[in-house]
Amino acid sequence: MKKYVIIGMGYVAEKHLKAIKQTGGDLIAVLDPHDSVGVLDSFFPDCKYFSEFERFDRFCSGQDIDYTVVCSPNYLHDSHCRFGLRIGSDVICEKPLVLHERNLDGLIVMQNLTHHRIWNILQLRLGNVVKDIQHEIQTTSSSSVFLEYVVSRGSWYDYSWKGNEGKSGGPLFNIGIHLFDLLLHLFGHKWEIRRWRGDYRYQEGQLLNDGFDIGISLDILSGATPVRCLSIGNKVFDLSKNFTDLHTESYKQILAGKGFSIEDVRPAIALCERLRNWK
Repeated sequence: MKKYVIIGMGYVAEKHLKAIKQTGGDLIAVLDPHDSVGVLDSFFPDCKYFSEFERFDRFCSGQDIDYTVVCSPNYLHDSHCRFGLRIGSDVICEKPLVLHERNLDGLIVMQNLTHHRIWNILQLRLGNVVKDIQHEIQTTSSSSVFLEYVVSRGSWYDYSWKGNEGKSGGPLFNIGIHLFDLLLHLFGHKWEIRRWRGDYRYQEGQLLNDGFDIGISLDILSGATPVRCLSIGNKVFDLSKNFTDLHTESYKQILAGKGFSIEDVRPAIALCERLRNWK
């Protein structure tokens, strides 16, 4: 039975709890400065809880841990991935792995030194709708593509770390990174920025990708009805199917040694960083 620890018990952590349980793993400890971790009772009631990193570090140092799962705020992912490698475990990290492409090289060095791996959650690539989109790309005569993503977030968002661009990376990294990864996976890595603009709740623009003219709109609104659509010409694909729980499938891939590596996430991180700095 594989042993896991989790750093960060926010919203996305429950998906990892389910995946660990459904793939036969054992969660032995979690770290989060806030003690609202009652969701553990439904999955791993005997899991140890730590609110202080120092005590968590001391506990982990005496354990044989297979995977450290990183679900902490975006700006801490780099540091927490390094921690997981240092204690002798592989790492499973939520998106985005880092906020700056240059930090990927340091993580690769750490992998080589520790002989352990960082695996990334890119669950959108695993959804059934991806095959339908790929078929449309191969057969369409249209070069017009539009990605629309609208998510509902109240005023709390503005005051949380997610609303702090230095900590979250802004909408491009906080909500857009997995969408850009999907676009690059589907349309290729040869992209050109035609225009881009936005703020801490809205980003929109136009890319050229290997002959496709791709319009993108990311919107974070209070009380909005979620919209997750990719249009190719007149054909509309509902990406909501890809937002169902694909974490368990991600874990199966990782346990089989077929998960997504650091280099797999590099193209999307490089693109989002360039868009964030676009003038």
